[in-house]
Amino acid sequence: MIEVFKFEDETEEQCRLKCLDELDVYNNEILTREYEEDNKYVMEVVKKEDVKEFIKNYLMEITKQIGIDTKFEINEDEDIFSVKMFSNNNPLLIGKNGRTLTSLQNLLRQTLSSKIKFNIKVNLDASNYKLKKENFFEKDIKNIINEVLKTKSETKLDPMNSYKRRIVHNVASEYYNIETESFGEEPNRYVVIRYVEK
Repeated sequence: MIEVFKFEDETEEQCRLKCLDELDVYNNEILTREYEEDNKYVMEVVKKEDVKEFIKNYLMEITKQIGIDTKFEINEDEDIFSVKMFSNNNPLLIGKNGRTLTSLQNLLRQTLSSKIKFNIKVNLDASNYKLKKENFFEKDIKNIINEVLKTKSETKLDPMNSYKRRIVHNVASEYYNIETESFGEEPNRYVVIRYVEK
């Protein structure tokens, strides 16, 4: 269970000091949700360790019900919890085109969101499936960029989620004469890659 601690004080600084002192934690060991209420500064806090423990227990219970023996490695960086799963049946855990993995990730996010009103970012992977897919995607983007450099004509990519758009922008930022821009509304938002003279 993830315990949510609530602190109130006159200012953000006083509230944060009270929180860190009472919970005996450092800033990088907590997630916060902050707002003002009745002229008071309010800070709701969860410990990152509690979130990790919840994720592990939750996924262990689900994978056990499916009949998969699974081990977990959970790391947190910049408030994103990366979960690597290692099992005796990775194809079942991943599912066709990664659908089972995506469903597990969505289920976990929704459960966390309903238990505590925090927007917790979770990235689930099994047998480095997503990492391999990401590497193939980056390679495809580099091929498209090289084609744009050769032809000097812009290319409109298919609609994609914000995570993939970020990868496109990051890969393109490594090229001197390339510029990227996102257009449209979710879920049809897409990226245009264009050549620019500098």
